[in-house]
Parts: sequence; structure tokens; C-alpha cells
Amino acid sequence: MAGSGILAKIKILLPTRTKPKGNTQTATFDPERTGDTLDLPAFKEHLANLYDDRISKNSRELILSLLKADPDASSALSAYLTTADVEPKIIVRDPDGAIDRDGYKLVNEIIEVLTTRRDYSKGYEDRKDFRTIAEELRYMILARGGIAVEAVYNELLVLNELRLVDIAQIKLQEKSPGVMVPWQVVGDKEIKLDIPTFFMHWYRKSPMEAYGNSPFIAAINSMAARQQVINDLYRIMQITGFPRLTVKVMEEVIARSAPANLKADASEFRKYLRARRNELVQQFGSIRADQPMVHYDSAELNILNEKNPAVGLDITSIIDVLNAQNQAGLRTMATVLGRGESGVNTATVEAQLFSKNAGSLNQGIGRVFSNILTQALRLQGSESRVEVVYPQIDLRSELEMEPQRQLKGNRLRQDLSDGLIDDDEYHLAMYGKIRPDHIPELSGTMFVSGGMEVDAEKVTPNSDPLGRSTSSAANKTVKSNTNKIKR
Repeated sequence: MAGSGILAKIKILLPTRTKPKGNTQTATFDPERTGDTLDLPAFKEHLANLYDDRISKNSRELILSLLKADPDASSALSAYLTTADVEPKIIVRDPDGAIDRDGYKLVNEIIEVLTTRRDYSKGYEDRKDFRTIAEELRYMILARGGIAVEAVYNELLVLNELRLVDIAQIKLQEKSPGVMVPWQVVGDKEIKLDIPTFFMHWYRKSPMEAYGNSPFIAAINSMAARQQVINDLYRIMQITGFPRLTVKVMEEVIARSAPANLKADASEFRKYLRARRNELVQQFGSIRADQPMVHYDSAELNILNEKNPAVGLDITSIIDVLNAQNQAGLRTMATVLGRGESGVNTATVEAQLFSKNAGSLNQGIGRVFSNILTQALRLQGSESRVEVVYPQIDLRSELEMEPQRQLKGNRLRQDLSDGLIDDDEYHLAMYGKIRPDHIPELSGTMFVSGGMEVDAEKVTPNSDPLGRSTSSAANKTVKSNTNKIKR
């Protein structure tokens, strides 16, 4: 039911038709080669030299290369994607803010059509679920600093595809102050995306700029410096770090064996010595230090740095500084990159902070999903809106969180019994979905006679992090040597 105030005066204007094939193009699509297969990449990212490539490539190209080849960037990417991978909660509300059960069921049907294949009369088709689409969007945020999605509808105005667009191909036209019109640039072609089915979101973009950047862009220079130091270290190790052969030419021995006619001519004698020396270079130039060799007494062999190779070179402090810069540029923590050395307490704080950073990726994705599903719902005749909410990331295991869920469930059941919340709100808070139709409504029935008695002075995050004091005394699974249950 529409509201009686402002909402009653403002109508929802919907598009009369959409383009079933969509308007945008994916990053891998080439309209001139639809009959050919895509070229296989060279898979030689390991040969790239960031220190040299940063002169010829822009930051977007460098970030994509680093996410594949650099250990720190790849580790940070994997940690972000793994930590932020949580199931969202979908809430449908009418214009008055109440939960719309019919709208919720309709959204489930829209998601079912979007993610499940129903036409098996055609060839191969890859339909991605919401979880896979969300992971690809997180990848785009970390690599590009933003996401762009086109909602493609079929002839029945039913959501049929979520097409991810490389936001690096998007150019903006500011028609009026704060009003941007996106254009997709594909080669020499520009596609105007002034359409209601195109959605875009920048991740923590500067309000004074029109375009955003990858959150990893600050790590490029430190990664390049680190690679340069490591390359120099490799070269130094080849010279001073490993045993190397040294060949001393015994000029007196060679001179005694020289022909008598050459000894009288100083010029010819020098040519003779150079020729013998070149022969020795050819003989010993390709021999490793661990290979046996047989030679005359005209040469004396030895090994450089045989006692203390590379002792005088200590680059530990340099590497530590560059590691810290990489960590800061990648918006991650030393514990996540495997370099934590500050103890358990610091590691716990770092992990908590990193989980919040990873959870911030889901806020923009939930906003885009909310707008797309709201549009798809209203195209089916509903005036309700959809909220896709990602929960806060908790690094604790399911077993550790169970006592806290029990405490939350007891509190919400008491509110449900008193009529402070309805059944759908209770089920959404506890199970992430509305009340099933076969479950009777219990809101306001006073089915709970009394709440759980908990001594608030004994329940603190420090002394009782697992919530043992809120569990039943008959529950033996919470017993431990440090927590005694009084009977």
C-alpha cells in the first residue's frame, strides 16, 4: 500500500521496453570475431618486470599484472575475496517500510529465473549464481576501483542477465553539475549508456574527481622498488654470494715452454702469451665451481669468497621497509600476508580490522544489487523496494558463535512474544528469510512466560568471549577447566 503523503503524489515511471540483447559489451567480446575462438594468453606474467613496465603501462594495467604475478598483491586479493564471501540477506519493504511477503516471494522468483537455466533447447549456457557474481564484482572493485553492471531483461521484462562491464572502458559526460552520463569506449566505438538498466558504483572515490582508482594503486611504487632490490640482490649473489672460480695464468711457466724464435721478438712473444691466455679462457669459462677439472701447471685455480660469501651485505632492513610499504598500499595486515610478529593480541586486532576492510567491499555490491532487484520487482507491478544487506564479517567459527546466537534468539523470541517485532522480522534476523507459510504467527501471543535470567555483571567480552555464562547449566559441552558451572 502506498503512503498517504509524499509517496502518494510521486508515481513510479518504468521503461516501456528494453533491449533483450543488452546495450553494453563485455571486456572479452569482439563483435568482428564472433565466429572465432578467443586467443589464448601467453601465460608469461612471471617474466614481467614491474620496474620497467611502469614506464610504458598505466596503473590499471599494472594492477591487473600485479594481481596475477606479485606474491603480496595476489595474497591480498585472495584474502579479501575469501573474507568478504558471505551470504547476503534480502529484505523487501513496501512504501510504508513494512515487510512485503508477496514482494519477497516475487523477488525469489526473479532470482530463480536469473540464476537457473530453464531453456535446455539451446547449446551451452553458463548461468552464474549470486555468490559468483558478487565475487566477480569484488574482484573488479579491487582491480579497478569500481563496478559497472547492466541489467538485461527479456521480452517479458523479466531480469535475464547481469552483464559485468569493465569500468575501465567507461567515460563520463557531465551534462549538468553532478549529473553524469556514462559512455562505454570499445576500440574506436563509443556506446552511450544513458539507459535506466545500467548501474555503476565507485569504491571510496574522491568527491573531487569523476573517476575512481583501485585501492591497491598506492602499492605500485613500493612493489617496483622491492622488485628492483631483489633483482639487484640476485645479481650481487651471482657475483659475491656464491663460490666463483679464479684462474691465475703462470706466465713464467708459459714463457719457459715458448719457442726460442718467439722469445727474441717481444711483439711476437706478447701475441703468444695472449693466445695461451685465450685458450685457458675457453677451457675454464663454462666450468662450474663444483665440476672437476684437469690442467697443467701453467694455470693456478682458486675460489673467490670461499670462506664468508655475502656476509658483508645485509638487506634485511631494506626488505622490511618495503614489506611494510606493500602492506600499507594493499590495505592489508602483516598477519594476513604471513609476516605477523607482534603477538596474539596484535594479530587479533589486525584480523578484526582487516575483516572490516573486506566487509566494506560488500556495501557497494549490496547497493547495486538492491537497485537492480528493486527495478526488476517494480517492472512486475510492485511498488516495494528491495534491500540486499550483507552481514558484518565475523572470523569466529560456527561453533564459537552458537552461544551468541542462542542469546540473540532468546532475546528476539521474548520480543516476538511481547509483540515488539513480527514473525517475518524474527525469521529474517535469525534465518535470513521470511516466515514460511506453514509456520503459525506468534507475534504478540505471549508464548514466552519469562526470559532467560542472566547475571549481567558476569557477562563481559573479556571474561566470557564464547558466551558460556549464557548457556544452560545442563549443557555439558560448555564445561572447561577455567569455567565452572554452579548447580
